[in-house]
Amino acid sequence: MSLLKRLWISVVVAMGVVLAGAFAVSVLTARSYFEQQLQAQASDGAVSLALSMSQQSKDEATAELLVTALFDGGHYRLIRFTDAGGRVVVERSQPDVGEGVPEWLPAVLPMHIRPGQAQVSDGWRQVGLITVEAAQGYAYRSLLRGVLQLGSLMLAIGLFWAMGVSALLRWVRQPLAEMAEQAEAIGAGQFRVLKEPNVSELQSMARALNHMSDRVRALFAEQAGRIAELRDEGSRDPGTGLFNRACFNGELRRVLSDASVPPAGCLGMFRIADLAALNQHLGRARTDEWLVAVADALQGSLPALDDVSLARVGGAEFGVVLPGVVLDDARKLFERALSAVAALDLQVDGAHALRMNAAVVTYRHDEQPGAALARVDSALMRAESAGVLIAETDGASLPIPVPGEGAWKALLEGALVCHEFSLVGYPVLAVDGSLVHREFMLRLPMQGGAGTLTAGQFMPAAVRVGLASACDLEALRLGIAKLLDSQEPVAINVAPRSLIEPDFLDRLDVLLATAGSAAARIAVEVSERGLDANLAGLEALAEVLARHGAQLGIEHFGRQLAALPRLYAIRLAYLKLDGSFVAGLHENAGHQRLVKAIVDLARGLNVAVYAEQVHSAEEWAAAASLGVSGMTGPEASRRLAG
Repeated sequence: MSLLKRLWISVVVAMGVVLAGAFAVSVLTARSYFEQQLQAQASDGAVSLALSMSQQSKDEATAELLVTALFDGGHYRLIRFTDAGGRVVVERSQPDVGEGVPEWLPAVLPMHIRPGQAQVSDGWRQVGLITVEAAQGYAYRSLLRGVLQLGSLMLAIGLFWAMGVSALLRWVRQPLAEMAEQAEAIGAGQFRVLKEPNVSELQSMARALNHMSDRVRALFAEQAGRIAELRDEGSRDPGTGLFNRACFNGELRRVLSDASVPPAGCLGMFRIADLAALNQHLGRARTDEWLVAVADALQGSLPALDDVSLARVGGAEFGVVLPGVVLDDARKLFERALSAVAALDLQVDGAHALRMNAAVVTYRHDEQPGAALARVDSALMRAESAGVLIAETDGASLPIPVPGEGAWKALLEGALVCHEFSLVGYPVLAVDGSLVHREFMLRLPMQGGAGTLTAGQFMPAAVRVGLASACDLEALRLGIAKLLDSQEPVAINVAPRSLIEPDFLDRLDVLLATAGSAAARIAVEVSERGLDANLAGLEALAEVLARHGAQLGIEHFGRQLAALPRLYAIRLAYLKLDGSFVAGLHENAGHQRLVKAIVDLARGLNVAVYAEQVHSAEEWAAAASLGVSGMTGPEASRRLAG
């Protein structure tokens, strides 16, 4: 029982005792008053009758007449006249019943009234005795009316008092409840600041909580900023701010192995000719300024897409990965980038002019990163010899069907209507090898056995034709069906674009309702790539999932590190580290520090951390030693199969 409730009960009980005592005293006082009045009435009646009889003749007829006259004119229960020998000469009596008086009232409040008596005399001789008893019925009727009125008044006073005390305690409870909610919100990563209450005793407490909220918020912001610095330190080139070689290799490995990424695209390389001579001629500081200008020009000429990665992979080399971009479009992008670099006003003589060569090649899903880099390096050497941009394929047809926007829409709509989609699952294992859940992704079998389209192949087209949310709902429908057929937890990927589509969350709510209690074993994952800095749509999605006990996860995490406290505030269950930070983790001290910092911060927020695209036992061991609690990727599949 709460302290305020106990206080309320104590005050109400005390007030009840006071009112009950006042009521009892008032009732007993009223009864005493009626007893005195009835006693006076009986005595006055006896004296008056005795005096009248003493002055009249003493015959029995006269006595009866006088007794009857008094009895009929007053409220008396009994009038008796006895002679000197004690014989009853005249007696009049009637039942002492008060109309409407309950039987319990005389029993609870009896009135003790002595009869009034007076002597009847003839001169000096006593001839008889008058005995008079007043009727109590009228008194009890008046007493009952007074009891009811007084009881109603006391009850009304008690009720108003209880209501007043309740209102007072609610007024006190409100700031207490707000402070309790603030404390819970701080634990949930929501750093609210409350207005100090009017209750002086609570102001210091509210001020302390506000101070703690500010301090914790600053602490999380400081930790997120430190993690961002670690990320930049381990994955950014210090001179240009672009990705470094290790991060570029990780990004390349991710796009070549991640089923959610378009299964083909282009890989390119830029190289500044004679950078050593430029450095000797201009000096290191001036050359570094050149490199920054070149990096800015290259970055400004490439599309601002989430999966496009531009990196400085060597002193004079810049690499770029363009997932889902066909060769003709890649050639145009590279030509635009070369023109942007050539247009830079670097103020150097002709003998040391800046010259840049470039080459771009296509890649396919499941190609080895080393083989793709070798092909682009070979093409770059030929570009340096020929002095022109080299753009070539690997000689094989790309597995990306391009039927046109209208054909894509017809294909996807037909597949949705006929429920032709299927799911393929990938295990997420805990460090000890137990299954955390299976992550399922959509597949679309082609007609005539022409193969199967992955999500990376058809989801970009689905986004373009406005069917991304419909495909995600189909994936959730299939995932719930698997959930009901098995006891294994499942995770379903949802495109960030779907979160802002009309009716998506309402339809998701209905789908999860069909799963019943099994919805607690489903997790919905959203890629960090594609989410804006404000995490639009995640709050509403988290509310829908929380209603059904489902979990929310973020995959490909690592770019929006400052959003960690906000992700916890929306009850994030887990996050999956981007595969680019996991690639070669056992050999990259910078990425190890970054992963350790993320894990420590996430653990403080009660958020689990999993690693994506774990390819080797060495990467598994390194991630596990840093506190990562789950793994996915080829190594996880091998361990589950073995």
